[in-house]
Amino acid sequence: MIINADARAYLRAHPSDAVDLIVSDIPYRVISGGNTTKHRRCTGMLSANDGKIFDHNDTHFTEYMDDLYRVLKPVAHCYLFTNLLNLWDLQTEMVRAGFKIHNLLIWHKDNTTPNRWYMKNAEYVIMARKGPARTIYTPGKSVVQQVKNVRGKMHPTEKPVDLLKTYIEASSKPGELVLDPFCGSGSTGEAALSLGRRFVGVEIDKKYADIARNRINEVQNDNTIG
Repeated sequence: MIINADARAYLRAHPSDAVDLIVSDIPYRVISGGNTTKHRRCTGMLSANDGKIFDHNDTHFTEYMDDLYRVLKPVAHCYLFTNLLNLWDLQTEMVRAGFKIHNLLIWHKDNTTPNRWYMKNAEYVIMARKGPARTIYTPGKSVVQQVKNVRGKMHPTEKPVDLLKTYIEASSKPGELVLDPFCGSGSTGEAALSLGRRFVGVEIDKKYADIARNRINEVQNDNTIG
């Protein structure tokens, strides 16, 4: 299911203790200054030099973190993507809301983001829990996952399905419910459904919600045919 709505409103209305797993590339502040006169080599998503990747990446963690925690079942995991600029604030807000931090995971990409202070070829994922500690279902997995970045992205910050599968397999079972309240083009949904999980994705931007809905329908049709 893909819902075109504001995640903050959706989460406020969602029942408590209902979701088995949350995996999401949440909106957060990004650094500006990519395309300055002096440093023309720093181009790409931030070439406009305003710290904006898309229209809705100014939503702050405090606006939804309590509800993010509340909707999870009493024993459940949560994976949130972030960058270095927001790592401390996000972790602090998660702990305030009740989460316990399990680990800081790293996605090692096969491409780099231009930067004057070391080229960036990795992203961070905070793995947290609600309730008592529970071993992951794939205990041989490593903190660092080396997965190729998406080519021909349908969303500016689209994440690889194979990477998302790693986290979904580790922290849920077939038939359980995975939620992505900031689902973009639906990568988490494709990963969840391909692994036999149920999925709900929320996306505020109608353009991306439509893309995600079409993507999910294709995955469901493929699974039915298979």
